[in-house]
Amino acid sequence: MKQLFLDTSNQYLYLAVLENNHVLFEHKQVGNNNHSETLISVIEECFSKNNITVDDICEIFVGRGPGSYTGVRVACTVAKVLAYSKNIKLRSFSSLDLLLTTALKPGLIVCKMDTRRGFSYAKVFNVSDTIQEVSKEEYVETILLEEKYSDAFVITNESSNYNPLLILKYKLYQEVEDVHSFVPTYLRSGV
Repeated sequence: MKQLFLDTSNQYLYLAVLENNHVLFEHKQVGNNNHSETLISVIEECFSKNNITVDDICEIFVGRGPGSYTGVRVACTVAKVLAYSKNIKLRSFSSLDLLLTTALKPGLIVCKMDTRRGFSYAKVFNVSDTIQEVSKEEYVETILLEEKYSDAFVITNESSNYNPLLILKYKLYQEVEDVHSFVPTYLRSGV
């Protein structure tokens, strides 16, 4: 059985299908605030080209954010509908953890998404044989983040060379027990 990965939290729409720890295919495209218009057609096109159906999917992994408010909701809504209607296991991962998979290397790593107006969504990791969170996801003033972690390697939302196999390998996901109560991660100051 196959695993479907979806993330639309930033400018990239990302879709991948895995089977037996192997990426069967993946699709990345830059969107212009239009993931809601394209995600379903991208899924249909990718499935059709690769001769698979939703019935072949046994697990869905979805980026729960943080990220663009509408972007995060797009992938999460599609994942919830598919999981519920087809009785498929749903799992979620931080979109910042997905960014981490683009350049996993030993040391201190800051993953950040620019939210404009001098703020970022960020998460800090210490990577060795394991991945340890140094700081949880936060909405933070970018200059303060850069000052505090000036020696860290920085991965931004400009990166798109995702590796969903690392999400599985390091168990950077959570099982969604109740599809109906699953909500994306929205980070804002004071929330």
